[in-house]
Amino acid sequence: MVVTCGFGLVGFADDFLKLTRRNPKGLPGRAKLVVQILIAGGAAIWIVVLSPVEIETHLAIPFLKSVFLNLGWFFVPFAVFVMVGASNAVNLTDGLDGLAIVPVMIAAGCFALIAYLVGNSVFANYLQLHYVAGSGELAVFCAALVGASLGFLWFNAPPAMVFMGDTGSLSCLRPSRSSCRSFPSS
Repeated sequence: MVVTCGFGLVGFADDFLKLTRRNPKGLPGRAKLVVQILIAGGAAIWIVVLSPVEIETHLAIPFLKSVFLNLGWFFVPFAVFVMVGASNAVNLTDGLDGLAIVPVMIAAGCFALIAYLVGNSVFANYLQLHYVAGSGELAVFCAALVGASLGFLWFNAPPAMVFMGDTGSLSCLRPSRSSCRSFPSS
């Protein structure tokens, strides 16, 4: 949630400058990237501090339940790369209105299912997945993301009535690189 809101604030600052200063460039690209790296770095370090010692820097290898890759201190730059890369991938994918919202919905739906399965000890044991206590909250968040995306998709159907710019695309909540516009005057 902290990363989502932080990246959303970076996008909001960019959109705000575009609208209030009538500057089509908004925030410089390097400034946005540096702030995203700082937010992701803080979150990655927070994850390392809060995680149990035995798994804090291990990466589970898919389909191999007992194989872990110990990343050590490389975990922090790896996590930063994944968070910033995923956020900017959505931002770059959305060249047309609504282009990235369907992949975001599909990914969030898959993550919701995975979070639910690994959060339930019976299903995790049966499917030979690593049990992650408390991941049910993540499943709820992902399901809410799917629902919000469906609501947005309804209003983004031609003729599009809602555009959110970088505020949504950087936070992966609602991707669109278009400048903010409100409902058309009729």
